[in-house]
Amino acid sequence: MVSQALRTGTVVWADFGSTVGREQSGQRPAIVISSEDFVDVVDRLTIVIPCSRTARGWPNHVEVRGDTGLSSRTFAMTEQPRTVSPERILRVLGRVDPDCLNEVMRWVHTWLHPAA
Repeated sequence: MVSQALRTGTVVWADFGSTVGREQSGQRPAIVISSEDFVDVVDRLTIVIPCSRTARGWPNHVEVRGDTGLSSRTFAMTEQPRTVSPERILRVLGRVDPDCLNEVMRWVHTWLHPAA
């Protein structure tokens, strides 16, 4: 049921469980960034960006905008993409708007593809 709703740009409530070091842990919002191509091949995992209410002032922490289902100001931590089981997704909250998604994906691309 939930996996059908896990499209790029979907805001979800996820349980990241326990983690190590500076990784995000516990229950928190996240934005799905998996592409349809990814989901077609890897059907039991999804890639998400964890979110935080803490405004650190970092340019790569994108304010989450759109019909998100969130009640407070929230920031996507683009430096921390994480691949998780859909079983970690507790519920779907809403969606980010296209401009927000583009900004998140631009930062993710920056982290994963070094400048030439």
